Amino acid sequence: MLSISPVNKGGIKILINKGKSTIKFGEKLAYGCGDFASNLVYVSISSFLAFFYTDVAGISALTVGTIFLISRIFDGISDLAIGILMEKVHFKNGKARPWILWMAVPYGIGAVLLFSVPNLGHMGKIIYAFVTYNLVTTVIFTAINIPYGVLNSLITQNQYDRALLNTYRMVSAYIAAILVAAVTLPMVSTFGGGARGWTLTFAIFGILAVLLFLVTYRFTKERVLQPASETKGAPKFKTTKALKSLLRNKYWLIIVLFSVVLYAVYALMGIYTYYAKYILGSEALSGPMFTIRNIVELGGVMLTIPIVKRLGKRNVSLGASLLLVLGQIIMIFAPSNYTVILIGLSVCGLGVGAIFGVVFAMVADTIEYEEWRSGIRAEGLVYSAATVGQKMGSAISGAAIGWLLAFSGYQESAAVVVQSESAVGQISFIFLWLPLILGIIMVVLMLCYKLDQEYPAIIEVLEKRHSDVQ
Repeated sequence: MLSISPVNKGGIKILINKGKSTIKFGEKLAYGCGDFASNLVYVSISSFLAFFYTDVAGISALTVGTIFLISRIFDGISDLAIGILMEKVHFKNGKARPWILWMAVPYGIGAVLLFSVPNLGHMGKIIYAFVTYNLVTTVIFTAINIPYGVLNSLITQNQYDRALLNTYRMVSAYIAAILVAAVTLPMVSTFGGGARGWTLTFAIFGILAVLLFLVTYRFTKERVLQPASETKGAPKFKTTKALKSLLRNKYWLIIVLFSVVLYAVYALMGIYTYYAKYILGSEALSGPMFTIRNIVELGGVMLTIPIVKRLGKRNVSLGASLLLVLGQIIMIFAPSNYTVILIGLSVCGLGVGAIFGVVFAMVADTIEYEEWRSGIRAEGLVYSAATVGQKMGSAISGAAIGWLLAFSGYQESAAVVVQSESAVGQISFIFLWLPLILGIIMVVLMLCYKLDQEYPAIIEVLEKRHSDVQ
């Protein structure tokens, strides 16, 4: 029989779930709309922005890689800043939803700015790219995405509903990714190609993102009561103490490192357009590569629902990491065969999708472990600090693509049809071998992760502590 047991600690109603949903379908769908909106731009940045900067705007690959790396460092700092602000600053209409309302329109405008590089001369383009990239990713994206991620824990503390909300979120994210992969290049071509085609395409994406974020704001509700530490006259949240304690949380550190590598793998999808153009022979072939990869990743996310109950999150992530390794090996054996490439990408996508289906829940588990270990519970800080790892992974891969291409003699111009042998070799290394190396690292990290085994005993201890406080 399914049941939910309420426990109260410091004004927070904690629900120890045994498996029943209490959130209506419409609210789950509205929550998912937020990650659809988010990924209309985020996936575009990962998949197309490097190519846009080099082959449309004419910025050197070395410069693009440097912009990505420096900006992502700033981005990681801003993640922590927003997380800390969420712990310290509170509003009448919620802790997370107000941020989504305020940042929705700027997010849509940012989509247009990213894919609009005015003719300001070479140095002017570089400055424009650096400023707008940081404005959108470091400020706007962070200020809307961190609160969106935290919103899950504020809608409910029913563990089953949290898992369902995460599923709706990831399914929506992959539908957005599939849409971006399928329609971006055709839309750019329909609007005349070149810089104008990219700008008009992302104007449409931006408008859609604004509307979807407003749906999330309007049709979700924060039900979790404010804890005692956030009420008037209570001791203030001590950021330094919480951060120092978090850095001693071994499982949080493992998940952060795992996220760095995972997001590095995901960001390497930015090489697909280069690989399709210069190895497979046509830039247009990248569209099906993106689309099939994302469709299979969506399937991987949905497969985690039935199998995670039997295998656990750690074993799902371990097996999925092995699938990533296998997919890369398949492509290495036939690097110029388009059919084999699509098969290999499908295997990789199944693994990556399964990981995305559980990784955010694994971050949540480290919150409980930290509370058991130190007595400190700070969802906003833990989540925002974990996203630093995600941003660093994307930064490393984004920089690696630009730097490795630059060092290989890659020529940045839409008019260039054939690259040098060294440039082609570097593109192949980034596409085939680099994800393989990262996949092996992910396997090793999951072999060190044991929290799934310890978690039931930790929950028992926390339930007893909460009961003693009543």
